[in-house]
Amino acid sequence: MLDLPGLRKILIFGVMGVSCVGMFAAKVGPANSQFTADVIVYGGTPAGIMAAVEAGSHGKRVLLLERSQHIGGMMTNGLGYTDRYADKAIGGLPASFFQQVLALYGGKKSVAGKASAMGHLFEPHIAEAAFEAMLDPQPRVTVMLGVSLGDVQMTGRRIASLDDDKGVTYAAAEFIDASYTGDLMAAAHVSYTVGRESSGQYGEDLAGVGPAQRMGNQPLSPYMVAGDSTSGLIAHVNAGPLAAAGSEDKTLMGYNYRVCLSSDPANQIPIQAPDNYDAAEYELMGRIALAENPVLVPKYYLDANSLPNQKFDWNNTRSFFSSDDVGANKGYADGGGQKRAQLEARQRHYQQGLFYFLATDPRIPADVQNWVRGMGLCKDEFTDNGGWPRQIYVREARRMLGTYVLTEQDLKLQTVIVDSIGLGGYASDDHLHHIVAMNGGVSFENSRGFQPTPYPIPYRVLTHRMSETTNLLVPVAVSASHTAYDSLRIETTYMIMGQAAGAGASLAIDESVPVQRVDTGALQTLLVGEGVVVAF
Repeated sequence: MLDLPGLRKILIFGVMGVSCVGMFAAKVGPANSQFTADVIVYGGTPAGIMAAVEAGSHGKRVLLLERSQHIGGMMTNGLGYTDRYADKAIGGLPASFFQQVLALYGGKKSVAGKASAMGHLFEPHIAEAAFEAMLDPQPRVTVMLGVSLGDVQMTGRRIASLDDDKGVTYAAAEFIDASYTGDLMAAAHVSYTVGRESSGQYGEDLAGVGPAQRMGNQPLSPYMVAGDSTSGLIAHVNAGPLAAAGSEDKTLMGYNYRVCLSSDPANQIPIQAPDNYDAAEYELMGRIALAENPVLVPKYYLDANSLPNQKFDWNNTRSFFSSDDVGANKGYADGGGQKRAQLEARQRHYQQGLFYFLATDPRIPADVQNWVRGMGLCKDEFTDNGGWPRQIYVREARRMLGTYVLTEQDLKLQTVIVDSIGLGGYASDDHLHHIVAMNGGVSFENSRGFQPTPYPIPYRVLTHRMSETTNLLVPVAVSASHTAYDSLRIETTYMIMGQAAGAGASLAIDESVPVQRVDTGALQTLLVGEGVVVAF
């Protein structure tokens, strides 16, 4: 057994050829069979980092366990064009992160005449440096990299410890699952769901399958031989019809890689066609290019948003054939490591091929091709992965069925929330779930969304049912309907909920109570004192 008050950052052996970031106090292999702490945070995502910093600041010994070799989740893996909402709704540790980013840029106007958009626009390596800067002053927080979840040991309704895939045990009084996929939550047999509820389940007008919408401004033939329904469907178009609007649907919105591109020739790695590239996979894009009148501008083909230092965050163009391989994430939420790796490889193959197609297919407008050809991967990003992001963008996976399920009514301020731990406010924003052939054309489908005003997030969405577990908090795979999760699912809100989870875990220890019975009045007082905004 190894106690941890003096250790800071540890690399668990098992990954060959790893380049470590930051200064590591020690490298520890499986010979150390057990580590103990007050709080264990599983997932070095932005939410997990905020939870660890918060608990550490209250004197708790914290283990922050991350399966990869880098902390920061999507914010250090290409998502540098940060989703945001009302600045006055963001306080506490998330605001400190953005201030740290801004400080690393020296407050200089670096993008579109803005001071790096007040820290909301950043390069991946800058985000990683900002997170490191927040962790460094926390002597009781230990970051452990290369830790993948194996089994969970329960003592009654309490999680006693978890084992990693190397047989090392990690024990604590309180646990926080900050992973994007809710793996610790699932391993502890906490109830959860995957996919979209029907509109009737929670009485949500916008829930379930959305209405079919035509893809493109002009009708597109979905058939291999245009107009011939007997010739089969082109790639990425499935047979219709869709299920009835408002009905339950177990699909997930599309994933992609938030690739960081550079327009600086001196900082470029060319994006090559993937092995077994087949231009026919992108026939739908070619038909869109021919059909559109007037010709679409480059942003519709490759939605790349400006970052500092001639870099761009390649996102997905919603309601369009784009970097999301729609439907290709089936099985990811509950999949094991091998299944997820296969789906991640498929997404990378698709996205590399799409980039190559845009650069070479003669149907793509010349200005688009020239713009794409002027881009490459960044030599100075993801240097241990050839310039490609290390993590895929998991926009949603599992969602806990907890003490309280946040719904559309909460986002529309139709309920009374007395245990607010922060504010949400991002649009209820869903990516595509289906691309189908309908009525001789191509249609897409996703959930209908809306723009809420800032709304309170109850502490209860972080907690699970008392009958299942009493010492686990979940700030990412939170208890929310799909419609509500469409708004919660951004890193800024995850960080807000992560800070609250760290505070809640600390109070549960101090009060010797289950996490569900933490004094929420005391929790709110603590958070407000740290600059968190709990009411708008």
